[in-house]
Formats: sequence, structure tokens, C-alpha cells
Amino acid sequence: MKNWKARAISLVILSVILLVFDVRVRYYSDIIYNGTTLVCIGRVEKVDSSELVSQIVTMKIISGPFRGRLITAENNFTGRPYGDRVLRNGDKLFLEIPLKRSQISPDDKIEKVYLGQYFRNRFLLHLLGAFCALLIVVGNIKGLQAIGSLAISGSAMGFIFVPMLLKGYNPLWTALFVSALATVATFLIVGGISRKVISGVLGTLCGLTACGIFISLSSVILHFTGFDVDFGQMQLGLKLWRLETEEGWQWDHSGILVAGIIVGALGAMMDVCMAISSSVVEVKKANPNISVKNAIRSGLNVGRDIIGTMTNTLIFAYIGADMTLMVLPGLNFPERGVVHPFFRLLNKEGPAVEAVQALVGTIGLVLAIPITALIAGLLTGYGKSASE
Repeated sequence: MKNWKARAISLVILSVILLVFDVRVRYYSDIIYNGTTLVCIGRVEKVDSSELVSQIVTMKIISGPFRGRLITAENNFTGRPYGDRVLRNGDKLFLEIPLKRSQISPDDKIEKVYLGQYFRNRFLLHLLGAFCALLIVVGNIKGLQAIGSLAISGSAMGFIFVPMLLKGYNPLWTALFVSALATVATFLIVGGISRKVISGVLGTLCGLTACGIFISLSSVILHFTGFDVDFGQMQLGLKLWRLETEEGWQWDHSGILVAGIIVGALGAMMDVCMAISSSVVEVKKANPNISVKNAIRSGLNVGRDIIGTMTNTLIFAYIGADMTLMVLPGLNFPERGVVHPFFRLLNKEGPAVEAVQALVGTIGLVLAIPITALIAGLLTGYGKSASE
């Protein structure tokens, strides 16, 4: 009964938090480009598709100072099905409205409206809410701990990792430092201070360090620049940095790329190391007289079972993130005489980065298994009890 009461209270608190954010997201508006453009949200009320090359849409502005106003905009077609979008009643989009002055009056005339991207943020917020609710319902206290650890890890990335990169700190050491903070915080929230947590943290940090070494070597040997358009829209970022800041020329772009790969391997690394250290602790509880050697062996046995599934998890995650890369070698463009052989495609920087990301992340994961088993076996094997 107490568990259900705790779940109910947690869900009510979660609902209130989501409601507050939902209101902020739903009525979002902002003035950008030095006060020359208003960004707001519009909903399609009526669509005129009589023209073959465009749609004339009537939209209702649902956020910002012009909220409630009806405007007409044109949705032009380019003739490319993959690039054109067909708007329907009820669709919500971001709108950009040029301003003549920064002081806006609700009665000001709207002369031009530019259609932006679909408004997706609210659904993403609801999806996040469903995710947190499931964690609470299924995991109870552990679910709340998972939400707390995710919040701390996300805050570390947003408020420590990114600002340090912007200030010019070494990306590799910054990634390792923030990953260490996130690992320690997550493990302490989930397991408290114990031998299990200590061995899991040390194993994770050793695995990430191995990743950092291999990635740095690969980056130098393969001449990664971090400017390739196929990886993380780095080219777009480079253009913005060049236009808006002089420091952009001095940033270590390849280092930022390496840092991203390290952070990408963090989650799987923590998962594996915690699983191994927990298994060693459970073995110690079941057999308090187990030797250090057998404790280490039990951790290795669990790690070997994990290797097969976790390596597949990492590889398939990276493949799924860029499925176009897998499809392209099978395509042929005879009218242009263009083909994309797999080995030449893999030789490009973007695909090569994806391959290194998957392989090095998996190598670090595999190396973390015996390291974690060794540390967990030593710490728990010499302890009087597994809880110490």
C-alpha cells in the first residue's frame, strides 16, 4: 500500500511539472535576429490545394503577441517528394514573421509570414512524460532514482560539458571529466556508497579512458577534422562559428568530435559495469566464504554473457542512427554514372567516424568487463560482507 501511495504522489508531482512545461511550450514565442523577426506557433485551419505547385494555407496563430490572428501563407512545392511537405488541417508549424519594430502591438499589420518546421516539441514533452511515468509505475523508488540520475546527467552535459567546450577547454579531458561526474552521481543515486558502486565507477572510468585513448589514436591516424557534413551537421556548426565568433577558428573541432564519441559510449559502459559489480556482490551474499579468485571469475562469467548482447546493442544503435549509409552502396545512378562502392563510401570521413564510434565504443566496453570484474572481486572478496 505504501508503495502505491508513493507512486501516486510521484505521478501527481510529475503531472504538475509536465503541465507547467506544457504551458510554456504550447505558448512559445520569441524575437530573434536582433529584434527583426518574431517566432511563434501557428495551426493550419484551411488548405487550398487547387494549385499544382503550391498550397495556400490559412493559419491561426496560437502563441505570441499575435495570438488568435488568422494569416495566409504559401507552401511551395519543389517537385521533390522527399523534400516537399503536404500540409493538412490541424498541423502545427513554427512561423517566422518579419517585424518593422521591436515593440510589437497586437494590432500591427502582418505583411509576410514564412513557414518553418513542424511543431514537434510538445509531443516530445508528452513522450518524456510517458517515459517518466512508466519508470515510476514499474520501478517505484528505483524508477525515481533513475529519473534523478538522468536529470543530473543531462544537467552535467548541458550546464558543464557544453559551457566548458565553448570556453575552449580540451574536449577529450572535458568529456572524461563530465563523464566521471555523471557516472559517480548516477551510481551513488542508484546504489549509495558501497563496494558495488565503487567497483562500478572505477570500471566505467577505466573503460572510458580506454575509449579516449583508442579514439584519439584513430582520430590522428585517420585524419579526422570534424568538418564533415555527414557527421552531426558539423558543417552547419562550422558556418555559424565562422560567422558569429572569431574563436570558432581556434576551436579543436576534431577534439569535439572525439568528445562526442566518448559521451556516446557512457551509457552502455555504466550499464555493463554496474551489472558485473552487482553480480559479484550477489555471489558474495550467497557464499560469504567465496575466495577472491572465484569472485573475479564469477564477474568474468557474467561479463562474457553480456558481451554478446551489449556489443550488438552498440553496433545496431549506430547502424540504425544512419541507415542511409547502409542503403547507399546498393544504389546505382546510371543516368549520372555514379555508384557508391562500400569501401569508398566507408573511406569518407563521416562513415569512417561512425565505424570508429561503433568499434571503439565496443572495444572500451569489452575492456571494461575484466577490469570491473577484477576490482569488484578484490573489493568484495576481501570484505566481511558484500554490503560493506
